[in-house]
Amino acid sequence: MANVQGTHSFEDLNDLELAIVLSLTAQQHCIVFADRSTDNLLRELQATIWKRFAVQSATVLCTATTTVDELNESLLVTDDSYERSPSDAGETQSVSQKIELGHAQHEYSGRRHSSSPSNGFDNRTVADIVLARNLDLASESVQVQVLELLRSKRVFTRTAMHTAPDGFIMIAVLSTPGARLTKHLHDVFATSHMHEEMRNGPVRLVVPDALRRASFMQRRDIEQLRSLAATVHMTAEVAAYLHNIVLFMRLSRYITAGVTPTATMHLRCVAHALAPLHGLDYVPPSLVALAARKVYGHRLVLATPQTERSLQWGSDPEAVSRMLEGVTVDDVIDRVLEDTDAPL
Repeated sequence: MANVQGTHSFEDLNDLELAIVLSLTAQQHCIVFADRSTDNLLRELQATIWKRFAVQSATVLCTATTTVDELNESLLVTDDSYERSPSDAGETQSVSQKIELGHAQHEYSGRRHSSSPSNGFDNRTVADIVLARNLDLASESVQVQVLELLRSKRVFTRTAMHTAPDGFIMIAVLSTPGARLTKHLHDVFATSHMHEEMRNGPVRLVVPDALRRASFMQRRDIEQLRSLAATVHMTAEVAAYLHNIVLFMRLSRYITAGVTPTATMHLRCVAHALAPLHGLDYVPPSLVALAARKVYGHRLVLATPQTERSLQWGSDPEAVSRMLEGVTVDDVIDRVLEDTDAPL
């Protein structure tokens, strides 16, 4: 753990960079919301991936008319395994290719695009990181195809089957805060993040070369973080604390849905992935609480005056309505964490 911490100061990373590092470490998919413009958020994500990480990325711009074929084509990049150096990130401009596919656009950054092999075989693969903008606006058939990709790690085009690389993740940039995907697809995304843009617009920091070299993550660094996360220890007391959080979520009168078995699996996985980012080889209760905020933020469906469970036993609808007024998902998570006793 000392090697990664010594080479990369995670405290110096911004919120988007930390969200990406956490997703890469946990090998889980992430939803990102923007409090203002998704255009600025998407540009910042693209720039962050290019400057900080030695991975290939693809950007899919979804609309209500995007087809499954357009989606599949826009996910693919040349199967060109590479290891960029920090000097590449600072001195070489991103090579981008933009393909118009009906109403969908595909844009990705990577090393100089190599030509197709002379034998005519399609050797493309799914990008390491796929940014899916406005995925919530896509049709149900497109979202089902995305779900199939996230579960099977492969897509089929008209000419070949293409596989996703190890550690493949998707970052969905949804159109509005609180937007939801189809039920099962929404549950596959492990974490969520709300990116708050500065009042004067996105911050454009000039990063010194020395700092860029220190913070640039090669593939071997990401693999080391994953190895460290796999060896993190969780005591029986902390595991019981995690279980109690899940139990209190399910019993909360403010929640009607979202506490799924998949969410519980993601909660444990994210808690383990957070440990090496904090220089720890064990999971303390504080990291479990932090993981709960990241895992349940996009999942929980709050009760309404019509669905609150105490109405079945004669509660006054007006009183229930006043109780639920102004309650947010963050309020409910905080209340559950306050009610759950953490081990000493």
